[in-house]
Amino acid sequence: MAESFPRLTARTRRFTLGEPRTPAIAPDGSHVLFLRSRYGTDPVTLLWALDLDGGGERLVADPERLLADRGDLPEAEKRRRERARESAAGIVGYACDHDVTVAAYALGGQLFTTDVGTGASAGLDTAPGVFDPRPGPDGGGLVAYVAGPVLRLVGAGQDRADRELAGEPAADVSWGSAEFVAAEEMGRSRGFWWAPDSSGLIVARVDNAPV
Repeated sequence: MAESFPRLTARTRRFTLGEPRTPAIAPDGSHVLFLRSRYGTDPVTLLWALDLDGGGERLVADPERLLADRGDLPEAEKRRRERARESAAGIVGYACDHDVTVAAYALGGQLFTTDVGTGASAGLDTAPGVFDPRPGPDGGGLVAYVAGPVLRLVGAGQDRADRELAGEPAADVSWGSAEFVAAEEMGRSRGFWWAPDSSGLIVARVDNAPV
């Protein structure tokens, strides 16, 4: 008996599972990164690469091998997924360096980086509750990320020391995250941007204290 349309719609999350999304094209045209689950009813999203020189598709990062997504997400990530109507699990967002050779992403509040060429992945020692990690454009191994109300920096190379870049003890102040109005009404989901040469960052400071 054929599966009913309402049931199929529910199992495929409105026919969104299994479709490629969030592409990142390497500037030299050698490959494209994208997110996709293995098939049309699989809710776990993985990171894939398509080699444009005829190499075909290859799996770059499998979240189930790195860390099971148990749903212990930071509150900022939960809000981002709600605004984006994101219902999948696994790697639901990522960021790359300029040449698309390194990808950074959060799984269960932990920070991971993956070498796109080799598929080698590593978890970095960071503060808990990682949100919106972004590697430096120069591919030098630095990754900026948000943890709670603080913007932090960690090295993905030999120097892995994690440190705070911007933060304040005031409970109403946050650094590196988009404020409510920007996220809900303006479609801006991020709160910091790297300089093209990775020499610095522009960071949003949000003060929600009563006036």
